[in-house]
Amino acid sequence: KQRKARTAFTDHQLQTLEKSFERQKYLSVQDRLELAAKLSLTDTQVKTWYQNRR
Repeated sequence: KQRKARTAFTDHQLQTLEKSFERQKYLSVQDRLELAAKLSLTDTQVKTWYQNRR
């Protein structure tokens, strides 16, 4: 089974994720979906980034 490729976040995506994380350490599903859509990422990518960041 092949592993998923590691996501290379852009500077803009990382800045936005970090700002969002400073405001709230845990995202609701709705907030997560909105952030993912805004950054052109999947819900799972945002969820995983948050988990790793915590």
